[in-house]
Amino acid sequence: MAVAVVDTAVLVGMADSQDTHHEAAMEIVRGMDRGELPIGCVTNYVVLETLNWIHRKRHHRLAGETYDRLSESAGFEIQHAAQKDYVRGLELFETYEGLSFGDASIVAYMEREEVEFMYSFDDDFDAVDGITRLESPDNPYR
Repeated sequence: MAVAVVDTAVLVGMADSQDTHHEAAMEIVRGMDRGELPIGCVTNYVVLETLNWIHRKRHHRLAGETYDRLSESAGFEIQHAAQKDYVRGLELFETYEGLSFGDASIVAYMEREEVEFMYSFDDDFDAVDGITRLESPDNPYR
């Protein structure tokens, strides 16, 4: 099964109609919902960041609706990062000045699961070898 990791920026962009990347984020999410794109893998760290951001900046109800959409869609899977991802994330956080700890933990997950592709609008990931960042609803497996 083809998978690609989805970053917080895409999910926030989907939920926030005022976000700069709203339209692109909606196209990516719709593509996953319709099965036109790889399964969107969302780690528990991304869920945490996304729901907290939406709760703080927009509305608690919208945060809940966002979680429901992710958990009910056949186009997404929520994965719990392993303890070793946390440890490796700390190493990556210390190595890459531009990565937040949350982003570093996503990279650690991708390394462990051998996932190359991620949908994100955050160019800090470009500094990490082995990750191909996608900003549009393109299927890298076709």
